[in-house]
Amino acid sequence: MLKSYLAIIAVSLKKIFANKSSVVILLMQAIVPSIVMFYLWSIIIKPGQTIGGFTRNQLVIYYIGVNFINSFVWYAIDWELNDDIHSGELSKIIHRPIQLHCYYFAKMLGDRLANLLLLLPILVVGFCYLFVKKLVQVSLLTLVKFAVSLILAAILWFLFSYIVGSTAYWFDNLFFVLIVKEIVVNLLSGFYFPLEMLPSPMFKIISCLPFKYFSSFPIDTLVKTLPTKFWLVNTALELLWICLLYLILVLVNKRGLQRYSDVLG
Repeated sequence: MLKSYLAIIAVSLKKIFANKSSVVILLMQAIVPSIVMFYLWSIIIKPGQTIGGFTRNQLVIYYIGVNFINSFVWYAIDWELNDDIHSGELSKIIHRPIQLHCYYFAKMLGDRLANLLLLLPILVVGFCYLFVKKLVQVSLLTLVKFAVSLILAAILWFLFSYIVGSTAYWFDNLFFVLIVKEIVVNLLSGFYFPLEMLPSPMFKIISCLPFKYFSSFPIDTLVKTLPTKFWLVNTALELLWICLLYLILVLVNKRGLQRYSDVLG
């Protein structure tokens, strides 16, 4: 069983490297927005000025960080699952001796690993620049907490995205649903702007939802050097969300596959 999943990871990884256009697009998506945000916020915010508790350097790093987090975390499981269900491709997958959600998770791992290998040189150069310019001071503990937050964010994103994609068992076309989902999640996760910039009541409400763990929490861990106690509490809440979404995924997956089998006869 393990060999099957490792083979899926390997195929997914090789697929990215084999497609040169995907490599170019990935690099452009990671580099161009980061450069634009770097110069934009460097001009808008003057030295010593803060917005939402962020200094100029922190905001620059924040926007660069969320773009790279997007490259590692936000895999379009929902779009892929929607296509496979309606195209009939799912029939080929469910007859394999593997669990369906584990199959897609293995595909995501291979894809994200390819992204990591492609962007690693850029990340190394970027961190070296930040340290040389003294734009950021990060301890080893902070890097460990950031890595853990990033891994948990990827798992949480997969569960959420898979559940959304599974609604395709009951609906003919999820295109507009998925478009709206992208906009809403980008807004609530802190991708467009730091959540701390929102009014306090709205920020408190959004903080109770799982979306901040997709972008805001991991990058805050790196940029703001969150106190360990605060980080542990939020990580525990994130783990609770992961457990809850996993239970929902199992239920939705079971009901959805039953419906899919009934439709196929």
